[in-house]
Amino acid sequence: MITVVMTACMPWMTGTAVNPLLRAVYLERRKEGHIVSLLVPWLPPEEQKMIHPHTVFKTSGEQEDWVRAWVYKNLGFTTSIRFLWYEGKYRNDFGSIFPIGDLTEAIPEGEGDVIVLEEPEHICWFHHGDSWCEKFNFVVGVVHTNYWNYAINDHQVNALARGPRAAILHMGSLWVSRCYCHRIIQLSDAVLKYPHAVTQNIHGVRNNFINIGASKIGRSVFGGPKFSKGAYFIGKALWAKGHRQLLIMLKEYLKRTGENLDIDIFGNGPDLELIKAEVTKEKMNWHFMGPVDHADPKTHDYKVMINPSLSDVVCTTTAEALAMGKFVVCADHPSNEFFKTFRNCFVYSNAKEFCLCLQHAMAADPAPLTDNDRYRLSWDAATERFYDSAYTGSRLTSQKFSDVVLSKIHKRIASWDIFSGWLPAPKLGPPKERMKWEFGRNNNRKGRLLLSSSFLAVALLSFFDNCQDMRSE
Repeated sequence: MITVVMTACMPWMTGTAVNPLLRAVYLERRKEGHIVSLLVPWLPPEEQKMIHPHTVFKTSGEQEDWVRAWVYKNLGFTTSIRFLWYEGKYRNDFGSIFPIGDLTEAIPEGEGDVIVLEEPEHICWFHHGDSWCEKFNFVVGVVHTNYWNYAINDHQVNALARGPRAAILHMGSLWVSRCYCHRIIQLSDAVLKYPHAVTQNIHGVRNNFINIGASKIGRSVFGGPKFSKGAYFIGKALWAKGHRQLLIMLKEYLKRTGENLDIDIFGNGPDLELIKAEVTKEKMNWHFMGPVDHADPKTHDYKVMINPSLSDVVCTTTAEALAMGKFVVCADHPSNEFFKTFRNCFVYSNAKEFCLCLQHAMAADPAPLTDNDRYRLSWDAATERFYDSAYTGSRLTSQKFSDVVLSKIHKRIASWDIFSGWLPAPKLGPPKERMKWEFGRNNNRKGRLLLSSSFLAVALLSFFDNCQDMRSE
């Protein structure tokens, strides 16, 4: 039995909702005959409106039916995966859903064979229940997000505070990941090294993207235009998602070639108006087209996707564009290591190379995908890579003594009632620990300072222990 634990659920079209769902679906379809469950967050309707306002559910059953219908529509087959639900809390200031209570209690007794924690650092930051590694036979964590990059480039935070904040965030992530996972899979080396980790891209693309690419080849054989449009970018409207780098590079392209490139921008997000204002100020030819699914026919006729993002761990839209037979122009960055092996992917390391790559992509025609290219991009191949990466040599994986100690320390700290209300994951139920302080306006800062200091001290211990482990590997 396999249980995949997720931090988000569709119809929120974020990568951490879509990719884990597809991984679970394809795990169930394997010849081994796995019984697969999904443990996903349930949000009250008023919080659903913050992230998918046009589709709001009154019950978890309605949401489950919607997800199953989406799978059938986009994959062409039904799924029998079982849905389990935990209570979540959406925090707009974090842009994330955090679990309430002990998630291990949501998994029925006797079904703890293999647990896949999608974003283990996110799931476990405030975990105060049973240890995942002690309660379940084998726990695999999949690191999706480069939180270090987001924190160090968060311009809403004072510049002097960004470095320490990013360091605490990363060390805390190392701490909880090593405590609660037997194996960590990093999608790329864009994230800093995790304990017990291997690096492998275990994401794939839906078959409809590959079919779109095949239809383009068919059109070209009969003399029709393969692509009728030029360049585009698709992604959530956040400066950190690549819009800043795109603006810098296209300004350099204008300076070097004299061409103010017309580019269509797809996506929506909190920084959209700021991005529009900056683009208008710089007099760039960006056309904002609104949010779409990448498989939407509106994207089919573009020949070149530009993706200069430096914050992704692995960018799903890059894989989708390659599967659709397009050129991709992207940065020479660890997140793109997998994509560099495809003929239609052009990587650059500076502004001069960006201009050369873009000029060539705009003038040439993409090469047809080989059968091997299509397979490597598929979810079938991604699932094989997941199997290979999760294997540790033994199913009877035991934890180091230091990992066990750190997990008990983390559980103790996370159970303090002082965390309720201050951190984004409020707990339910009566107080269980003595650490219950009533904050007034004057001593609130002192309490936070004490908590931060204790948290940082243990995180530093974990970080140095990680360094020692890596030196011994």
